[in-house]
Amino acid sequence: MRKPIIAIKLGPRNYAGLINLGNRLFNNMSGSLIFVTPAPALAVLQAAVTAVVNSYAVWAPVGGRGSHSDLLDLRNKSLTLYNLIKAEADYVQTTAQIAAGNDYSEMATIIGASGFGLKGDPTPQGVLDPVVGFRKMVSSNLNPNQVKFRWKRPLNTPKGNVYLYRVMRAATTSFATAVQVATTSKTSFIDTNETGAVQTYTYWIVPVNNEGDGATSVAVTVSILG
Repeated sequence: MRKPIIAIKLGPRNYAGLINLGNRLFNNMSGSLIFVTPAPALAVLQAAVTAVVNSYAVWAPVGGRGSHSDLLDLRNKSLTLYNLIKAEADYVQTTAQIAAGNDYSEMATIIGASGFGLKGDPTPQGVLDPVVGFRKMVSSNLNPNQVKFRWKRPLNTPKGNVYLYRVMRAATTSFATAVQVATTSKTSFIDTNETGAVQTYTYWIVPVNNEGDGATSVAVTVSILG
């Protein structure tokens, strides 16, 4: 599964749908410990919902229809609500990203708690297996103080189900001492030794998807000229 992304499957003229979504966002996010500074403010969002409700009642009273100017007023207020909901979606997406980091299962849970829905993922994937064929490459295009690695995505994993790869490095052969030196969406990475002295490092690759970190690759230890 790819990174959870909010989906607003409504247009500016889906009056009932926008009213329902606006009310759901207001109810779900009010008092939330995660969505503490919604932008726009929930009071502004609720006022826009009320404006659409009132304008719709004027344009479509029981047993008749209002004037053309009533319809234009409804459309303007509905467009305002639609744009506020889009802005709220940006806020929720950003807040969920900050709170969950690379844990995409948690991110999806946070977004769902807001009242927004997600774009569907037709090929959900569990925790990823390790990458395949992680190795050092020999290339005449590299500088003496550079090293290049390649790998293949985990077996039986569609390309879109790996969000990124974490490149981990340690001065020992213990993964417990490793730190992240890069993230990449590619299946290759070039590291540069800028210390001025020969360095021996051990590298690992960790694939990431909606479940967070996958299994760690085999270790590759190399010495890099200064």
